[in-house]
Amino acid sequence: MKLDGLTDTEAVVFEWQFRRCGDFKKALWEAICRADDNNIELLALGFPVEVEGYKHYAFESGWWDMVKDKARKLGYIRPEQD
Repeated sequence: MKLDGLTDTEAVVFEWQFRRCGDFKKALWEAICRADDNNIELLALGFPVEVEGYKHYAFESGWWDMVKDKARKLGYIRPEQD
């Protein structure tokens, strides 16, 4: 699903956080969340956008709030979802 106005990295994290992923992506996100430093780098070889998004989400203060604000302004988040 293309989310116009969001970068690819922002879009994959948005889809993950708002539970819009299929079974494979759900399992991928679980693997990324559980991976140690070595394994997350291996996962990044095949899934660079998702791993980059996870790193922003998990380690960059304010990043997720910025993405949600952007998504809200674009109409991707309804008030009851927030």
